[in-house]
Amino acid sequence: MLGITAYARAAGIILLAIAAAGAVFFGWDAASVFYPAGLGLSFLCLGVSGLGTAIVRQMIGGLGVLLVVVTTVEIAASWLLPMRYLRGPIEITGLMVGIANILAARFLPERRSHRRGRAS
Repeated sequence: MLGITAYARAAGIILLAIAAAGAVFFGWDAASVFYPAGLGLSFLCLGVSGLGTAIVRQMIGGLGVLLVVVTTVEIAASWLLPMRYLRGPIEITGLMVGIANILAARFLPERRSHRRGRAS
């Protein structure tokens, strides 16, 4: 099963791929490119940082809660106020990554099980 640090690396790579696809289709000046790129770099750095799994788990869970709260407040504010804040891909990405982080921090194991001494 996928461990928490492997999740951070995989999430970073996937978010960077989403940013690259957004850059190809929308250009580098769109905010919907910089947001997943920044998140992807954060996750990738966290996944390869060599920190303990408990710290990585806390950081991923905390980032997930932060993303869900901020995105929910942003969506609610755009519905209640006359100004328009919604950009679409940013809110969807924020909610998806936030919920995935909370679930990963809660349910993923500390590390993958390795079988030592056996040739694969």
